[in-house]
Amino acid sequence: MPWTPERRRLWAAVALAGYATLFALVTAVAAWRTFTSVPIWDMWGALEFYADVRDGAGWQAWWRLFNEHRIVLSKALFWMEYRWFGGTQAFLIAVNYLLVAGSIATFWAFLKARLGPMTRTASVAALALLSVWLLSWVQQENLTWAFQSQFFLAQWLPLAGLYCLYRATQAPQGTGWHGERWFAGGCALGVLSIGTMANGIMALPMMALYAAVARMGWRRVALLALLGAAGIGIYMADFAAPTPRPGLLAMLQSRPLGLLQYTLQYLGSPFQHLARKMETMWISQAFGVLFTVLALARLVPALRAPRTHALELSLLTFVAFVAGIAFATASGRLQFSMEGSLASRYTTPTMMAWAALGVLYAPRVLALRGLARAGAAVLLVVVLVQMLSVQLRETRRSDVAHLRMTGALALAMGVNDERRIGMLIWDRALGERIVAKARQHGHSIFGQPPLADAATALGSHADVPPARCTAFVDWVQRVPGDPRFVSVSGALLPSEGDAPPPSMRLVAPDGTVVGLGVPHRWRKLSAPGGPHAPARYLTFTAYLQAAPEALPTAVTLTAPGTDCSVALQIPAPQ
Repeated sequence: MPWTPERRRLWAAVALAGYATLFALVTAVAAWRTFTSVPIWDMWGALEFYADVRDGAGWQAWWRLFNEHRIVLSKALFWMEYRWFGGTQAFLIAVNYLLVAGSIATFWAFLKARLGPMTRTASVAALALLSVWLLSWVQQENLTWAFQSQFFLAQWLPLAGLYCLYRATQAPQGTGWHGERWFAGGCALGVLSIGTMANGIMALPMMALYAAVARMGWRRVALLALLGAAGIGIYMADFAAPTPRPGLLAMLQSRPLGLLQYTLQYLGSPFQHLARKMETMWISQAFGVLFTVLALARLVPALRAPRTHALELSLLTFVAFVAGIAFATASGRLQFSMEGSLASRYTTPTMMAWAALGVLYAPRVLALRGLARAGAAVLLVVVLVQMLSVQLRETRRSDVAHLRMTGALALAMGVNDERRIGMLIWDRALGERIVAKARQHGHSIFGQPPLADAATALGSHADVPPARCTAFVDWVQRVPGDPRFVSVSGALLPSEGDAPPPSMRLVAPDGTVVGLGVPHRWRKLSAPGGPHAPARYLTFTAYLQAAPEALPTAVTLTAPGTDCSVALQIPAPQ
């Protein structure tokens, strides 16, 4: 059968679909590897918010600033997580991916409007490329942190709102309900954007600008402008910056070149992550310049004939919206470090802006022929290989989730383990206060076993069943910052038929609980000095209430919920 252009396109679409399927599987594995129910960093604010709501804080808790943001919509998701799903954070992680799916669907709608009817092979290829790009783990923090839904909402809602306005331009004002319905949808999405992040207040003004340039009529422009002004006024009514920062004018006067560099790095950051060359900034700056050139090249012809380029203008308005985010971030964050522009949480807006540019330039890319087409195909393959390598990197087994869980155990027990708690929160006292609230209301992992009773378990009496399993201690370490405890790592071989225990207890000879532990992972091990063949042990980490000078000592390890009990000799820390 001859190798016709149609067959080439068919096999290219099949290859892209296969790649996208592999990419999705790798992403699922990476998501599983990195998942944790332990709150980290800003997620502690979500815990505190829900506790305040339970304590009767009222609407003020919903509208209260988080840094400089009013994350009302994300708080609604936090409320659902703790109220309906027990605070495991799985719901919030799933929402992050659903929001990405919403972005993919919106860009897909733009692409269909941009290209017109597409063949099945072209549709498969385009959808695969959009999905792979917007699911890339260069935005790892936003995909793996339960707190980050607002980073997706703050871009997706304005994008969807601009699409609605574009659709409204296709039915001139006064010709029927269809156009007004799309316009009303755009207004609603613009209003919702105010409850995402601080940059969300610029969604309605940018929509008003689009409506004016696209000549949608003075009534529509005026309504969008009034909504935008009202939104900004309400947002700023009691606004107080969390930390004093230099004003934009001061930054322009003192570090104008730094502002430009930071903005360009922000806009080109996805490619810096793909290149995995974080020690130099020139890659992101070069792609930031390319971003600007590509946007301006499409803006000039669109402004010459705005009525016939309504679709292009809507996408360019979104690109300008993201560029404004980059500049605003530069003015507020440049004082801390230039490298901050490459934070993976900042790549979500730029990934979406690059997707918008991709939709804008799709007709030109498809029109390439000869060497230009071959060069574009080679470049695409290189980018896809790099993207898959980034995704594969996160599928490797890591101890980070367990280290965070031991930090949560330390907080619940009142152990001042600076190493582990420092992985979760910047202030141990704040963490302990929020943990106490969570335990009081019974939400999140701190309100559920085994952490819920961790604070009261120490010093309590435990019934010790007869010895019925095998365990050994691997190592013992001092706890930096808390001489009352040592950290114990070991492995447990449960009795046949026992389910994996969710926790372990260390019991003194008089029956007093002196330590608590959490499981890590299954490993094939041999007990030190034992005659038995290697077996599948469950490793664990525990905190033992004992001064280092009081060791070695004998304790009994028990696993609540099982009949497991085994005597352990705890050696002195090395």
